[in-house]
Amino acid sequence: DQKSFSFSTDSFAGDVGFGVVETTDDAVIIDRLDELLPEIVAVKMEKGLSALFLAVVNIVELKGTLLMCGPTELSLAKAAFGEDCAITNGDTIMNLGNRVSRKKDYIPEITRAIKAGWSKPLERGASAIDLEELG
Repeated sequence: DQKSFSFSTDSFAGDVGFGVVETTDDAVIIDRLDELLPEIVAVKMEKGLSALFLAVVNIVELKGTLLMCGPTELSLAKAAFGEDCAITNGDTIMNLGNRVSRKKDYIPEITRAIKAGWSKPLERGASAIDLEELG
């Protein structure tokens, strides 16, 4: 499921969406990254979100993987979860290790980063998705 969280600080005002998929085989979902990223961007645009994340949680191995569709998500994820989390696949996948709970692990860290002064990057860089492909 996906939930949205509203923030208003001196450096950032907007809504951040956070979806979670729980599975016993995370590779099946992560292997579909090329299909998922355009959908994440489409939902982000449709809902008018400032950022949208999708966490894939392996409930057997108790590990989390964060899917990120662009530079805003990458910047916020780094601020929230630390620079030491492995980032792969063209800055679209972050290994969250044993973080598996939106309520206990994800949103508190996102909130902390935003309240600590995180702001959307001015130099956005390239998006992971070509918006023309969304139609």
